[in-house]
Amino acid sequence: MTLSTLAGLATTLGAVVAVWKKPDARAMAFLLGVAIGVMTSLSFVELYAKNVIEHGFWSVTAATLGGAGTDDEKDAIAAGRVSRARLLRLGILMAFAMTLHNLPEGFAVACASYTTIGPTMAFAIGMHNVPEGIIIAAPVYAATGSRSRAILLATASGLSEPVGALIALKFMKPYLTPTRLEHLLAGTGGIMVAVCALELWPEARKCGNSDNMYRGVIFGAALMMLTLYLGA
Repeated sequence: MTLSTLAGLATTLGAVVAVWKKPDARAMAFLLGVAIGVMTSLSFVELYAKNVIEHGFWSVTAATLGGAGTDDEKDAIAAGRVSRARLLRLGILMAFAMTLHNLPEGFAVACASYTTIGPTMAFAIGMHNVPEGIIIAAPVYAATGSRSRAILLATASGLSEPVGALIALKFMKPYLTPTRLEHLLAGTGGIMVAVCALELWPEARKCGNSDNMYRGVIFGAALMMLTLYLGA
């Protein structure tokens, strides 16, 4: 529980970074690009490709597509300026997606805590929770101007990790095999890819700073790959 709580609270650190100064259009384009880079690289490398190698193509792909199918946004590619309402909605959506992502991570930390890699896994998860806090807090702060709301929403999302750990330890431990855990993570990876394609990319394009968005994508992907390398 301690390891999962510390890892989850790393989202608060990311939120503090995001609200230090209210982001303008250029900063939002970069931060949304970071989100795309972080989420797609994590989803493909760690939650999909690695799972395919270890557990087989068909079942993992089915779990990933099932997760992707849960995002049914109809107007994600509509033209127009990024409004406060859409930014707030985006922040809440990101918090929801990250909560779904963090719950099985809490499962993973709880299971790994019984092995020697428990602290390493918690550290790696905590590192990539920092940019997750940024991508939740930045649009909420831009929409509402409230630092406290942005930080609280990001923190609440991060604290789903110890909730996931508690569920795993108290209720699911007899049934939570490594294979089932990896398929659950693959499903959350599908959710994150769908959010990137249907939500983040169109919103980032509306900021009118494509160069900054692409820089963010590269930076986010590099940051996530470094995190995964350090946690390997």
